[in-house]
Amino acid sequence: MKKHKFDKLYLGLIAGVLGALVGFFIFATGWILANDRSMNYFINEVFLNSELFKSRIISVSILFDVLLFFLVIRKEWYNFAKGILAVVIVSVPLALYFY
Repeated sequence: MKKHKFDKLYLGLIAGVLGALVGFFIFATGWILANDRSMNYFINEVFLNSELFKSRIISVSILFDVLLFFLVIRKEWYNFAKGILAVVIVSVPLALYFY
């Protein structure tokens, strides 16, 4: 089995962090459209200053990484998937901390 040039652990870690950020901004955009507020309001008031929603927003943001993980596993990029999984595993205690 030939390894793909992108099947690297560090690329999976980078993709995991970027995936979480993309998931955050997708969720934020949906929230903004539903509540007619700004991105600045969402980040500062809802995410940073609200203890009630912080863990939930982190959890929803990581769901994008789960989708990425599924896609790279199907391509058999196991090292890349390990990096994404590492980001997901680190995010769980972070979400629990804010819960």
